[in-house]
Amino acid sequence: LLIEGELSEEDLQAIVEAQTTSIEKLSKLVNYIHHLTRFSDSCKSEIQRIQERKKVADNRLSSIKDYLLPWAEKNGPKDIGTTRISTRKSKGVVLVDGFDNPQYCEEVITLKPDKKKIKEDIENGIEVKGAVLEQRLNLSIK
Repeated sequence: LLIEGELSEEDLQAIVEAQTTSIEKLSKLVNYIHHLTRFSDSCKSEIQRIQERKKVADNRLSSIKDYLLPWAEKNGPKDIGTTRISTRKSKGVVLVDGFDNPQYCEEVITLKPDKKKIKEDIENGIEVKGAVLEQRLNLSIK
């Protein structure tokens, strides 16, 4: 099996059925599960590492541009090979801390269901409209 390969649900089910016909084959399947788990964990670590490197690169880029801006403003437009360094004006709004003028603010309300409380209430016999408890069966491999 290739990690990047695409398998249909039927193919995956056939593989699992074939691999669970004996303890030896089941052992191989469990080892493969461990392998995929470690691979997934390493992907997560790699994503975090790359995000940190991107942040460092973005900060360096911003610092260099901040340093270069006064020079470009003082010296005017310059062509360097196929690159042109120049400045341009723009306008931006700066808000003081605590700006809350309702005429210029959008009200943003975010609701996040508290699933733990919902579960507790349903288990205690309280009906929660739009929510039900479902029985789940989870596989544990340690």
